[in-house]
Amino acid sequence: MQSSTRLIKMAVAGLTLTALVACSDNGTTSQSGSQGPALPVSLNDVMVAMVNKSTDPAWTAVWNNPQSERDWRELEHLAFQVQVGGGLMQAAGTGPMDAEWVAEPEWQRLAAQLEQDGIRAVNAVRSRNIELMQRAGGQLIETCESCHRLFAEDLPMLSEMSEPPAVSR
Repeated sequence: MQSSTRLIKMAVAGLTLTALVACSDNGTTSQSGSQGPALPVSLNDVMVAMVNKSTDPAWTAVWNNPQSERDWRELEHLAFQVQVGGGLMQAAGTGPMDAEWVAEPEWQRLAAQLEQDGIRAVNAVRSRNIELMQRAGGQLIETCESCHRLFAEDLPMLSEMSEPPAVSR
């Protein structure tokens, strides 16, 4: 049953990505002047809505140790969002800098790393291993901050934004 659930989630994620790209690929030239699919939203929207929105509760849960099967399923769902977000970050969107960013090899490397970070997080959650989840979270933070240093220096880093929440006992 668990493997069929996993396959369904993977299929939904793949279909979502395919639909987003297919719906936006109307054969027109993208902002960079090159042919190819583009997302119907900006890359910033993907980062905020998928990546940021899924990582905050995921790492809070790590600090507080998941308490139920429902908690673990929610963490797996959030980790999938990071994985899919990394995949989406490899295609240009509607933002003013999107086409320029995705044309950069370092952007592509970091977006692929984000996708791998999501895969690592999914595997850590599935293993129910808090230590692996913490390591996956640390790698994710490093990937995000590396990208922000290169492409969005005006965005604050994690250390400037928050402190870890108090641990529940």
